[in-house]
Amino acid sequence: MNSKTILLGLSLLVSATAFSTDAAAYAACDGIEDAKKKEKCEAKEAKNIAKLRSKTTPLKPSTISDKFSALDDDAANPFNMDDYYTGVAEPSGIAALDSLVASVNQVQGAVTMATYIGRLDKDGKSDEAKTLATALLPELIKLKDEIENIKAKVNEIKSNPAALVKDDPKAALKIPGIIGPIATSLPGTIADLPKAIGAVQPLAKGAAGAAVETGVDAAKGAAGDAMPN
Repeated sequence: MNSKTILLGLSLLVSATAFSTDAAAYAACDGIEDAKKKEKCEAKEAKNIAKLRSKTTPLKPSTISDKFSALDDDAANPFNMDDYYTGVAEPSGIAALDSLVASVNQVQGAVTMATYIGRLDKDGKSDEAKTLATALLPELIKLKDEIENIKAKVNEIKSNPAALVKDDPKAALKIPGIIGPIATSLPGTIADLPKAIGAVQPLAKGAAGAAVETGVDAAKGAAGDAMPN
């Protein structure tokens, strides 16, 4: 399936369904049977999402690849849904940090998109899931290189943090708030990469088995040593 066919398929699905999955109950609370505990969980999720939304804007799916540009509108954007909300903060103005954040956003977005695709398939929306999976799988496989890029950027920042703010010393105050969340979340995201590939693989149309296996192996390798010591 070529890129034009994928783009057409995505455009048609956007106009037909707007990729609406009911997230009102919050997937994180689905397994809670006790009514009071579930209500408490949902209130906590709602508060957390509201806080994120107040400080960020939704990641655009085209960040993963131009193939997803049809989903960039807020009404169609899975990353604008509560269960899959993925926020992007304002650029810091520090070029090296902003480049690092952009790379991390791409990886996190791709992994979150895989989770969303799995939910669509589980909800019986297999056509939508397969179309998205076909577009996402090659991007997930290519992310091994992006992970190596992230590792190099982190190493560079760690080796000479003063170089980031030599032209604007006051910008140093921004660094902990950016590096901290990345250091906390990135290892888990990287570890989730091979899982995302494995979840998307069965749904992707026309995926070559050998290429997928190579991609899974590469992603597992990247997950093992992606972050510097």
